[in-house]
Amino acid sequence: MRVVRVPRLDRDVSAIGFGCASLGSRISAADGRRAIARALDLGLNWFDVAPSYGDGQAEALLGAALRGRRDRVVLCTKFGIAPAAVPLAARLLRPLARRTIAAFPQLRGAVARARPIGQRAPIDPATIEASVTRSLRSLRTDYIDVLTVHEPTPQDAVNGKIFDVLRRLVERGVVRAVSIAGDPQSIEAAVRAGRPIDIAQFPDTPLTNAAGMLRASLPPPAPMFVTHGVFGSGLTQALAGVNAQQRAKLTALAERHGIDFLKSPNDLLLRFAFSNNPDGVVVVSMFDTGHIERNLAGSRLTPIPDFADAVRRGFA
Repeated sequence: MRVVRVPRLDRDVSAIGFGCASLGSRISAADGRRAIARALDLGLNWFDVAPSYGDGQAEALLGAALRGRRDRVVLCTKFGIAPAAVPLAARLLRPLARRTIAAFPQLRGAVARARPIGQRAPIDPATIEASVTRSLRSLRTDYIDVLTVHEPTPQDAVNGKIFDVLRRLVERGVVRAVSIAGDPQSIEAAVRAGRPIDIAQFPDTPLTNAAGMLRASLPPPAPMFVTHGVFGSGLTQALAGVNAQQRAKLTALAERHGIDFLKSPNDLLLRFAFSNNPDGVVVVSMFDTGHIERNLAGSRLTPIPDFADAVRRGFA
């Protein structure tokens, strides 16, 4: 497993992280346990979760799956978005919905659009500790490695009262590192305001180049990057819509690096993600055993200099 250093935690972590956004909603508890166990066996130790993930179930399911192995992993959870209110009938119908999607994958998008989403509200410093207390209970732990402000506005990102609470949590040992997850504009606002951001988490794809732009714009020392979303729906649509010239460029680039672009375009996207964030963590949602093994195999490869730029040129 290729590892990267997290200075604030003073430890090495896997260059690929396990995203838990679907754990408890699209992914059942049993399937989640099997996937988490397999990822751990292969050397992954970064787990990304939030109170709103999995219709509010993800933290508790992850905590149960990691019982007895807490010291082996780094837990990143968040605050700022409350779990969606899911009616009892919808919860009872989850197993049927999962079986239906397994049989008819084309329905996945419609089911996802119909699922309730978390409720975002103004981030209130008075509620941060309550959210952290609930997360500690759900995750069955007495500390959080990385606590993340979840999708703050630029105003939230510079709010000194929020960071006063986070500082106290760090001083008490309840939290070990502070992060922002969201729009690069909010991340840049926090860093330029001198807020103590150890880690910045944001979506990064060949269409946005968010990691490259933040590297160029942030004053040193920049926070460590955690990126995600490289398999997002927008990029899937972009891949489907590339013209003949773009496809030829991407296919030739992939072949030079031993990737069959036409058969496995996700392999090219994953190499892009690691090359565009070579010193950070790339978070991927992966619960199928084959996907886990393929993604972790890709994470072991050394990032290729200039590969990310070449992929972006292929999409141009």
